[in-house]
Amino acid sequence: MGGDMETRHFLTVEWCNDGNRGIFCSASGNAFPKEGESHKLTEMHEILGPFWMILDPRSELLSEDQVAEYTRFRPLGEYSHAYGIALKGGC
Repeated sequence: MGGDMETRHFLTVEWCNDGNRGIFCSASGNAFPKEGESHKLTEMHEILGPFWMILDPRSELLSEDQVAEYTRFRPLGEYSHAYGIALKGGC
């Protein structure tokens, strides 16, 4: 139970330091997981484009169970609502 095989690094963001950090993903739920090592700063900038400045990106190691808690999608107008932030459940 547990172990490294069940964890991956995910690109997490927090829009304008609003206190709601979540997983950056597409509207269809495709995130940017990375096996082994964390995302490099340049990789995060490439994924997020110029909006990385307002998103405070971090590469965080999350288990499958932790990722499953991010069930609420918040679309971002900066990405024409095609990408956004998966936040932990609730309203």
